Amino acid sequence: MKKIISVLVALVVFGVMGIAAEKPTAGLVLVGPKSDGGWSMRHYQGMQESGYEFDYVEAVAESDSERVFTRLARKHDVVFGTSFGYMDPMMNTAKKFPNVKFMHATGFKTAENLNNYNCRLFQARYLAGVAAGMLTKTNKIGFVGSHPIPEIISNINAATLGAKSVNPNITVQIVWINSWFDPAKDTAAADALFSNGVDVFFTTTDSPSVVMLAQKQSTADKPLWGMGNDAPMNSFGPERYATGPMFNWDVYYKHVMESVENGTWKVDTPFWGMEKGCVGLSPWGPNVPTSVKYHVEAEKDKFISEKYDASFPFSAGFTKQDGTVVAPGMNRSGVDTMDYYVEGVITPMQ
Repeated sequence: MKKIISVLVALVVFGVMGIAAEKPTAGLVLVGPKSDGGWSMRHYQGMQESGYEFDYVEAVAESDSERVFTRLARKHDVVFGTSFGYMDPMMNTAKKFPNVKFMHATGFKTAENLNNYNCRLFQARYLAGVAAGMLTKTNKIGFVGSHPIPEIISNINAATLGAKSVNPNITVQIVWINSWFDPAKDTAAADALFSNGVDVFFTTTDSPSVVMLAQKQSTADKPLWGMGNDAPMNSFGPERYATGPMFNWDVYYKHVMESVENGTWKVDTPFWGMEKGCVGLSPWGPNVPTSVKYHVEAEKDKFISEKYDASFPFSAGFTKQDGTVVAPGMNRSGVDTMDYYVEGVITPMQ
């Protein structure tokens, strides 16, 4: 009898241990290829570094995303979607799988089992703008723009405000390509900006074309600088690379998976920034002057220490492109719905 009881106890103990040891798994849906060098690559790397098992599907068109979400929801505890355009398809899928947690990057809709998330990349974009304002010789800064949605517009505005904080004479031009990843269009847009006299180049796409152009076209008389986007892009133009805003998704993905594992997951629409390590600047290029690096790093410390609040630079007040003055005090909702340019952007609103 004692042997039987011992066996039963052992089975129960091992069973409980097995249940406790079971970790949640995730499905990750990428809007671009995982090797795009930017947005999708950083999401993939972040999930890799989270320490949790996951499956991924890359280069998923927004029109096909609901099918992919459904397939992943059948086998995983959490499904991540990494494109603004995935919002409604993910909402639809979440209704069909109430026991699965859904995480939508950059959106604004939620449900009982669907959270949206983002990190304050505009903080790092502001800092890159400060660098651009100090580096430019022509006072012309250019953006290859992906899609004219509030998330992207606010990033362009943040860079403009950063540049104007050190150089009030700068102007910012934008060429929109209406795509997240289209290297051919990206290159053509960068060329157009170069023809217009731009000497510091940004992009909000996942292609390093602006960095490659700066490397190729820069001369001693007319130096050019390229800024990365979402990830380090210095390898594509090492001599003329300045820096660039980048995501560190691993800290957030680990947080989400741990909260699912320990039962504390909730719909809280997080918007992490530099103080959490979710965003930062990519390593400085070797030819960036020390004075530029010193000034920008001092500004960065103000975000990390939270001397600047969560919505800075917008919370400090600014002037719109049309001359309207926005008083200090803007919060997240104002940033999330931004559909106008600030003073300094000379491209008309689409």
